[in-house]
Order: sequence, then C-alpha cells, then structure tokens
Amino acid sequence: MEWYFLISLALLPFVFGPDPAPGLRRTRAESRNLICERVTPQTAAQRYPGEIAPARPRGDYVERSVVVCNERVMRPGLRKAQDEAILSSLQELTSGLVATAHAMRPDLADKTWLVETHLTSGPVAAKVAFAVKNDLVLRGLAVSDRTPILGFGDVDVITRLEPEQAYAMACKRYFATGSLGPDHALLAIANLDPRETILHAGICADGRWEWVR
Repeated sequence: MEWYFLISLALLPFVFGPDPAPGLRRTRAESRNLICERVTPQTAAQRYPGEIAPARPRGDYVERSVVVCNERVMRPGLRKAQDEAILSSLQELTSGLVATAHAMRPDLADKTWLVETHLTSGPVAAKVAFAVKNDLVLRGLAVSDRTPILGFGDVDVITRLEPEQAYAMACKRYFATGSLGPDHALLAIANLDPRETILHAGICADGRWEWVR
C-alpha cells in the first residue's frame, strides 16, 4: 500500500497539474495546438501581472523558470508559413528588438515613440505593432498611436528605392515635413525579404536613420 501511495504522489502533477505535455487529461492534438515558451519568473510576472507571482528571494540556490503556453487561435496550415513563424515567436522577437533599440539609443528615453510596421500581412503587422508598443510601455517609455505620413510625391520616389535607402530617405522626409518632430522617435519594423521569418528594425530620430538589426 505504501508503494502504491508513493507512485500516486509521483504521478499527481502529471495527471492533475497544468503540464502542457500530452497525458491523461490532454491529448496529443491539444498539446500540439499550444505555443509554449520558457521564461524567467521576472519576465512572466511582468507579462502577466497579478496572475504570476514574482520570484522569491533565492536562498535555496535553485534556478527557476516558468513555462507560458497560449492556445493557437487558428489551426496550423491556415496562415502562411512566414506569418506563422513570426507569430509563434512574436513576444521574443519584439522584446529583443525593443531591448536592442533602447540599449543603442538611451538618449531617446525622453521622447515619445511612434511605431511603424512594414509586413506583407496587414493583420500580422497590426499584432507586431501592438506587441512593440507594449514592450516600449513596459520599459517606461512614452508611446503614441500616431504614425508619420508622407506626401504622394515622397511615397512615389521612396518606393522606387532599395529598402536600405528607402528607410533613410523616409526618415529625412518625416523630419523635414514636420511629420516626425524633435520630440518624437520612430521605431520601424519590417521584413526586408519576403522569404524571411525574422524581423528587422530601425530608429528614426531628428531626421537620422539607424538600423537596429
């Protein structure tokens, strides 16, 4: 009886716990429909305040982590492979870009940030923009929902240029026309190649363009 009781205790977390792996309470199909990532307790507490408690002071020298899972809204195969790859790691991609941008230009911390996305899919671009704005806010930066605008003549010229030249030219024109003033900074997110599954970013401030990645 004692042996059976110990086995039951060992199996208890897998039977009744929130483990995303397939088991008695979760089928393989349900597990495959989850998108999971392992993060630090501090990151999890920032993303989900009130739901995940911050890590306790480490007095036991045990390295802890949190597995965060979200259920797919759409079943695999309905989105393009590129969109699926971006959305499956959206939080990691955007937080990495924002962290790099903030580290590169700490002098822009007092400016209000605007976000611009250039992706082939409109819905995916909107999700990326929202995630980037959220990461900027979490870093204590001011964020605006406004996007800078160019005139028809500027757009006609800029769209004929290679991406590396186009973004630099657009940045100059934003500043020259007053669409992006001295109190604002722009973080632009883009795919430079339709086959890529990563995101590139650049900063526009005071008419000067600088690539983040």
